[in-house]
Amino acid sequence: MAMKIYCGFKDVPELAGLSQTERRKVLRACLFEFAPGLWQWWVASLSIPVFGSLGGLAGIIIEDIFGLSDAVYYVSGLIGLMIGSLIYCLIYYGVLVDKFRQYFRDYIAKRKEHIIQ
Repeated sequence: MAMKIYCGFKDVPELAGLSQTERRKVLRACLFEFAPGLWQWWVASLSIPVFGSLGGLAGIIIEDIFGLSDAVYYVSGLIGLMIGSLIYCLIYYGVLVDKFRQYFRDYIAKRKEHIIQ
């Protein structure tokens, strides 16, 4: 079964019918309750400094290749860090949201049962 990557939380079928506030509640609850049990979450969380550092290093290397001033050195490192962090976020949410869909369904079903009672 192929993994589907969603552009936003509105695109996730389980969360599509919820308001933004409800989506946040479901995301937070599922993240705190189920994430530490997934090895993918641990790999993704531990990769934060790796992608940030690689992005920063790439920015510094690019600055060094073009021989720009020291001020540009720091800015290029920062831009590289931001690009590395963006890549990390895309991978992190792309993988975890697909893994969390079953937990979203369960959480929403339990919440609806609780509200009905």
